[in-house]
Amino acid sequence: MTKNKKIFTYVISFIIILCILYVSWLNKAINIVIMINLYSIIFYTINVLWKSLRRKTYLDFFEFYNYFIYIVSIWIYFITLILLIFIYYNNLISPAKMPQYTLSNWQKTIIFQWMSHIWSENFYNQIKQEISNVKKTWWVLFYEWVKQWSKEATKKFNQAIGINFNQDLYKNMSKLYWITYQENNVFLWIQNNFDYNIDLSIDDIIKLYDKKTKNNQIQNSNNNNKEIIDINEQIINTINLLNDKELKILVYINKGLLNLIIKNNDNFQTIMWDMWNKVLLDVILNERNKNLSDEIIKSNYNKIFITYWLLHFEWVYKLLKENDPNWKIINIKYFYPIK
Repeated sequence: MTKNKKIFTYVISFIIILCILYVSWLNKAINIVIMINLYSIIFYTINVLWKSLRRKTYLDFFEFYNYFIYIVSIWIYFITLILLIFIYYNNLISPAKMPQYTLSNWQKTIIFQWMSHIWSENFYNQIKQEISNVKKTWWVLFYEWVKQWSKEATKKFNQAIGINFNQDLYKNMSKLYWITYQENNVFLWIQNNFDYNIDLSIDDIIKLYDKKTKNNQIQNSNNNNKEIIDINEQIINTINLLNDKELKILVYINKGLLNLIIKNNDNFQTIMWDMWNKVLLDVILNERNKNLSDEIIKSNYNKIFITYWLLHFEWVYKLLKENDPNWKIINIKYFYPIK
């Protein structure tokens, strides 16, 4: 191995060990060194066997070990570099924007604020201020919040979605991003009490879902046999395994991923359709879209501020235009939910 390669290997290896010591302390650093050495022995054994079968000469262990550490160093260097560029770009240079659409058909005006259940506290404070500003002039709030549900409906919902969904889920997820979770009460009773929950309950969702799957025995059989994943437990276990510095690194990576998902909302929705229970997702998205658009159309209020999940806007807008082609987007305002 050339002198330059050796210098590169020593420098990268030294930096890696220092970083591991700083983040994870001595115990994990020793474990990683032992693991790399074990893999070097395994790969060396494979190399010797392969060369012997082909009747070719093979390197002695120490020469092979130097090349092995060199290759490992290159991989770690490039993976770390790509990860740092990805995080820096998505978190600092191009963070996701959350739009606020103002729509009007010249009889009614609505402000549709894209929302999600975990964002920064600063983002939620900005939305509170937006609500306060409009409700001073007697606007009303239509908000998304799945209503109370029965235990039986909850069990069926969890079985259909394959996840143990409960009220602590978003709270626990927020710990992986060091951001806050949506407590809907903070948006209510601002300036006035004209706040209306325009959503379905889990019971309603399950009734619609059962109706759609009534004649589909295969779908029902698959749901009954599906293992329910307890994400809450997995999140808590993950957090418990990490120290503060390790968690901080994971949080920063997760924020980059979250920014990327928001910026590629359409692609994310396609992935959801492919991965999730399509019938249930159809109810969760499309039936709630219909419910929200119907409530807007039949409402006696002419000025409505809406907070709803980001995947709903496109289809609600489409449904409104089908009812009245005069609906137009007259203004778009952006917020940065994670920046």
